[in-house]
Amino acid sequence: MRSLFLKIFLYFLLIIVLVTASVVVLTYFRDQEFPPLAHQSFSRRAITEYGREAIRAYETAGVPAADQYTERLLRESGIELILFDQQVQLLSRRTIHRRVQHMASRALRSGEVVLPMQGARNGIAATVKGAGGNDYVVVITLPERPAPRDFFQLMTRGFLGVQLLLLLAITALVCFILARSLAAPISRLRHATHRFAAGDLATRIGDQIKTKNELGGLARDFDDMAAKIQILISNQQQLLRDLSHELRSPLARLTVALELARQQSCSDAGARALDRIGLEAQRMNEMIGQLLGLTRMTSGINEQGFAPLDLQELLEKLVQDADFEAAGRQCRVVLESSESAVIKGAENLLAQALENVIRNAVKYTAEAGEVRVSLGSQGRFWEVRVSDQGHGVPTAALEKIFDPFYRVADARDRQSGGTGIGLAIAKSAIALHGGSIRAENQPQGGLLVTILVPKNI
Repeated sequence: MRSLFLKIFLYFLLIIVLVTASVVVLTYFRDQEFPPLAHQSFSRRAITEYGREAIRAYETAGVPAADQYTERLLRESGIELILFDQQVQLLSRRTIHRRVQHMASRALRSGEVVLPMQGARNGIAATVKGAGGNDYVVVITLPERPAPRDFFQLMTRGFLGVQLLLLLAITALVCFILARSLAAPISRLRHATHRFAAGDLATRIGDQIKTKNELGGLARDFDDMAAKIQILISNQQQLLRDLSHELRSPLARLTVALELARQQSCSDAGARALDRIGLEAQRMNEMIGQLLGLTRMTSGINEQGFAPLDLQELLEKLVQDADFEAAGRQCRVVLESSESAVIKGAENLLAQALENVIRNAVKYTAEAGEVRVSLGSQGRFWEVRVSDQGHGVPTAALEKIFDPFYRVADARDRQSGGTGIGLAIAKSAIALHGGSIRAENQPQGGLLVTILVPKNI
């Protein structure tokens, strides 16, 4: 059971139902064992009045007259009367249970009213003096109450069952309200953390949870934390933008100076040195451009605007360009798809993301190897798979390769390692479109990158 709301609701409901059921059951069996006060009070009056009549009949005409009186009393009122003498001898021709005679002995010894009678409901025993001054013991049982004796019949047939169902419904409603009041703020806080983790740094929850309890305090703490993180990330992104722009100006002047130096250089060694400087300047310019693109996407800014585009056509162009570049290493880039996949997105951003993944596969695939790009349907998503025939990536680095500036240890050199920004840009661009990207090593060797983009046209 993963739902906190359902747990709280069921636990509270179970506790209240168990307590209510315990009270009902204990009350029922207590009434079975002990007659209600109204019955006890009536029994004390009845045992004196009816007992004297039975004693008068016995003293007048003997046991037959006493039996005749008790039979008539049972027939007319449902009250059963049993008469004993001072020696607790039964003054009747009927047979009785031994426990009834034992109760009569207790009443004679104590001289007090004895109740309840063991083995009979609503029974009572007491000593009564006859007209001649002799002591007798009278035991009576009142008629059964009309309620069913069986507990489950009482629940299903009587009005008590309806009352219990109504009580259960009210209890469930109270438990629902209580569980809702506890679980709803936690659920809203959880959704807020998901939005914040997805990049919506402006997410706040304090306006939705205004309680003064611990949950309200947690919501306010979340807002404080989110505000501070938003400021830190905003400052970091601003710093990257400022640095990138500031570096571009001296880099442009360096490029101009480089061209002037090439025109004036005559030696081969000088030319090679200038070519090297030009190559590094070009790489720095590319890195600055990637930094600007990364900060633009991680800040949630989409300048292109989303519009319908065919993912199949976009991949065909990218694969054609990559295959041309890969020919220098005797490699091939193959597209395995003929299905049109129209989505809504920013074509430039998606093109940059897919191109970075494909170019990365070309860079690390084996000489004369092959890079396969496939497009297919996967439920609510279009799935793009890019696989190479390289050495793969260590398992521990499969998730880290999408972090900015991360490079696998074996690929740190400039020739193959790059800047560590390309896959980070790809992840950010795919995330802006509501998709996901992941990498895994293939059993036969090489890396497989899977991209999911929603079919949200």
